[in-house]
Amino acid sequence: MNDLEPALTVIDSIRKALEAEVERARQERALIRTMDVDGLVRRATLRASFNEQVGRLQQDLASALSGAGAALGLKEVTVAALRAVLPQPAAQLDDGLAAIRSLAAALAELDELNRILGQRALSYVRAYLGALNPTPTAYTRRGSSTGIWQSRTVSRVV
Repeated sequence: MNDLEPALTVIDSIRKALEAEVERARQERALIRTMDVDGLVRRATLRASFNEQVGRLQQDLASALSGAGAALGLKEVTVAALRAVLPQPAAQLDDGLAAIRSLAAALAELDELNRILGQRALSYVRAYLGALNPTPTAYTRRGSSTGIWQSRTVSRVV
């Protein structure tokens, strides 16, 4: 067993968690389009647990890399320094980190798309509610309504 094996195991766990989260983010679009509030709340809960899990895994990765660096006598733990000592495991580490970066970028892109879709859905809801309950758009200099939407009495002057 090499000194980077624990770090490689943690990287694999992070990669699997990111793959699952990317798939859930793709499915989130359907929840937004159908305005499934309960589904979106469940989705937000899953994202919070994902964030906690990845935070713990990042700490585990830092500990594993720190331990590997100490075991190998490295002052600074970098991929280049690890590659000089353990070329094959360091290449696996680099490949794993590249996969994580790629998945994180895909997740960020999906999150941005879902945010835009959510804002669009929110604007539709606001427009619908505005049509159901219109509010006056004109005000006097004191900020009160001009009465455009208030009921009026019509009198005839002779």
